[in-house]
Amino acid sequence: VTGLTPAKRSGENWLDGKRVDDGAEGYWRIHDDLYDLSNFIKHHPGGPDWLKMTKGTDITEAFEVHHIKGVAETLLHKFHVKKAQTPRISPYTFKEDGFYRTLKRNVREELERIPKRAIMISGLYTDLLLVGTFAFSTLACRNWNYWFSIVAGYCLASLTTAAHNYFHQKDNFRMYYFNFSLMSFKEWRISHSLSHHLFTNTILDLEMLFFEPLFGYYPVNKTFMKKYLPWLYS
Repeated sequence: VTGLTPAKRSGENWLDGKRVDDGAEGYWRIHDDLYDLSNFIKHHPGGPDWLKMTKGTDITEAFEVHHIKGVAETLLHKFHVKKAQTPRISPYTFKEDGFYRTLKRNVREELERIPKRAIMISGLYTDLLLVGTFAFSTLACRNWNYWFSIVAGYCLASLTTAAHNYFHQKDNFRMYYFNFSLMSFKEWRISHSLSHHLFTNTILDLEMLFFEPLFGYYPVNKTFMKKYLPWLYS
């Protein structure tokens, strides 16, 4: 991604690089068309955050992955501006008879069968982990007890993992639980949801870059030291 130097490995800089590379011309690009979704931001069912952060980029993969039912496709024509002038830099295609679109149609039916109760229980467990984090942290401080602190740490670690599920979804209050880990859910929405999940283990995967030069994951020419030295500390 353009401009993503070792000193600038952040989600915002990754998006800035995509704004240079994606040929979206300040709009939102989906496949080979440009759309102006500015007036739709506050009406977006997934919340305004997703559209605000991705303005000026190619959101094809995010659009395909997060819109399963096919409703969003019927609305796009209202916001169409023009055709894109440059080809997409992403290697992924979404042909109607291709693997992904076929999988998407099959998954659509299965998702309807997920019981609402399971979703509610998952949310309840996540809330209980938050309560446990505060409760055992308080007990640990009040009683100066290491066992309470260990349980509090376990609750916090589990809460962070559970809250990760919620920043993948539409804007919701549980996504803020992730910030109790002292990490930013907004940064992870970019580096993890928009980058790692959509472009897994490719040059567009920001999380593959985070650990370079300590870990060099990409199949490029490497010196002997760069290739084998990481084995000592990995």
